[in-house]
Amino acid sequence: MTRFGIVGTSGHASRVAAPVLKRNPEVSLLGAAGSAPERSAQFAQQHGLARSYRDLEQMLGDRDIDAVWICSPNHLHAEQAVQCAAAGKHVLVEKPLATTRADAERAAQAANRAGITLRVGCQHRFRPAHRQIREWIASGLVGKLGYFRIHRFWRYPYFEDMDPSGPPQWRRSGSESGGWVINDIGSHLLDLLLWMSDLEGAVAGAVLAAQQFDLPTDDSTAVLLRLGETGIGIMETSCANDSPGSRIEIYGSRGWIRADDTLSGAATITTHEGRTLSFPPVQMLDTYSAEVADFVAAVGGEASIGADGAAGARLVGIIEAAVKGQS
Repeated sequence: MTRFGIVGTSGHASRVAAPVLKRNPEVSLLGAAGSAPERSAQFAQQHGLARSYRDLEQMLGDRDIDAVWICSPNHLHAEQAVQCAAAGKHVLVEKPLATTRADAERAAQAANRAGITLRVGCQHRFRPAHRQIREWIASGLVGKLGYFRIHRFWRYPYFEDMDPSGPPQWRRSGSESGGWVINDIGSHLLDLLLWMSDLEGAVAGAVLAAQQFDLPTDDSTAVLLRLGETGIGIMETSCANDSPGSRIEIYGSRGWIRADDTLSGAATITTHEGRTLSFPPVQMLDTYSAEVADFVAAVGGEASIGADGAAGARLVGIIEAAVKGQS
């Protein structure tokens, strides 16, 4: 049994992390640390938890805590991960691992030195359709990969408890968020692109725009990547525009793969061979449950497909380069 604490008491922590940990029989949730003691206490009462922590430091002093799920604002992730590693606690941190590559690498190195498991919250790796695409690419189905395009729009607000006038203040700040939609949705798409293709990526160009909300951070983004030596990657995301659904397109020297709605409903994958596979819709909490199960397996020394510290740092590096390219 892996015993968790959560950093953060609103938004993702309450909507996702607590319900997922409470439904998983392999783990237990002891308590959470919020931005103030009263927020921690309120969270504990809301979710029926036995403990409430004044702050992260007090949580890390609890010998019963084995792992920490970090659900705080982006700019706090790296330092909190370093603190958890120093205390010998395993870390599941929401993406991004940090807002700069230097901080992300510092967190990954701290985890390695401490010998603890660090995973970054890239839960969409666990969707069956995405694992199938990765297997087909690795098998050589499309030959030498030429183009990889991934597209996902999701109009804001995503959930009923979100303020329709715009995101929280920390997402409006470039220094605290590292970019709004490029991190909120785009980080998932970039992770999938790199993970499925199994190629190194480098930013060749990017456009970050505020199309609906008059904010310093982006609500619509496109990133162009060099993949390996000759491949081309394209990522498109927006929380300001409508779209019929998500799409993934892979084109190579021997054939192609096209996938629709793998991120937004009942998924269909077709290939140049005339093969078609259909997948039922995947519930949001199920992807996180699979992520937690993978994390627990990694803590136990078993095989894991979750995003480790190195993958998290590479992802932050790409996002940082895309944002700086707009500066």
